[in-house]
Amino acid sequence: MAYTNVNDLDELVTSVDVKLCIASSNFDADLITKDIIKLAEITHIEKTIGREFYEELVTQHDSAGTLSAANQILMDDYMTRCLSWFVKLEVLNDVMFNTTSSGVMQNIDDFSQGVSPKQFDLIKQDVYRKANLFLQDMLDYMNDEFNIANFPTYKKTKPESSVMNNSTASKAHGIIFH
Repeated sequence: MAYTNVNDLDELVTSVDVKLCIASSNFDADLITKDIIKLAEITHIEKTIGREFYEELVTQHDSAGTLSAANQILMDDYMTRCLSWFVKLEVLNDVMFNTTSSGVMQNIDDFSQGVSPKQFDLIKQDVYRKANLFLQDMLDYMNDEFNIANFPTYKKTKPESSVMNNSTASKAHGIIFH
């Protein structure tokens, strides 16, 4: 299969979709950039569903109204929620910290108190757990014997490797090992 560049096409979710899984009403949606969404797509979705099916979804989604009926159901009922939680996971560091010419600073306003590193790690673990639950629900739906034929380009694949150093990554008790 030829590798098609889909990076210039629309992302599968928008910052508005992602904001729905963020409880704060005063959250700055501008922190959810297109690059963060694309990063979450590539890291958590493409590597899980396979490149060919990912390209199919992105291409159909970019051409408004051309999603197949099965892919539209997948997007509406599974993918949007799942990917939104993975985007939330990826944006958490940018929400907590700000990179400036002075270095990396913790974002705290006059009326709030920052969480400890341990609390922040627990929050990220909880978001990761929720995102994975939605991912597993989506994969269970796609792999169901009555639905699998609706996704011919989908390959039941395990992620080949982590994005870092081309080595496998595993998570045990909240610690990610590479």
